Amino acid sequence: MGVDPNLFHLDWDRLSEVLVGVVVLAFLLERALAVVFEHRYFVEHLQDKGIKEFIAVGVALAVCLRWNFDAVSMILLTDKTTVLGEFITACIIAGGSKGAIRLFRDVLGIKSEALRQREARKAREAASGGGGSGT
Repeated sequence: MGVDPNLFHLDWDRLSEVLVGVVVLAFLLERALAVVFEHRYFVEHLQDKGIKEFIAVGVALAVCLRWNFDAVSMILLTDKTTVLGEFITACIIAGGSKGAIRLFRDVLGIKSEALRQREARKAREAASGGGGSGT
């Protein structure tokens, strides 16, 4: 038994909260795992073994399972979280904060004032014939 697709809508406040949660968790995970991934032993012996992503997904999944963080169920407004949703959320978080920040900035247009000013300065320099260093 399905649900009428015309009844579906996104709760934009909830969506923004979930996306911020994903970005914050991705950032925290990156910083926490940097201690492991930047350690001399890991760099010298394990860097090229292809396990970094598995470790990141494993830690992210442990966090999502422990705190029942299922971004998919939260966005789609379901009654409860699911292990599949927590796994998908963990994979997104393990993917890193750069992708999430790019989503906010490029797709949703959410930018800091400093970034807006920098982009405006670059646009002015390009319109006036360049001359700026671009940094």
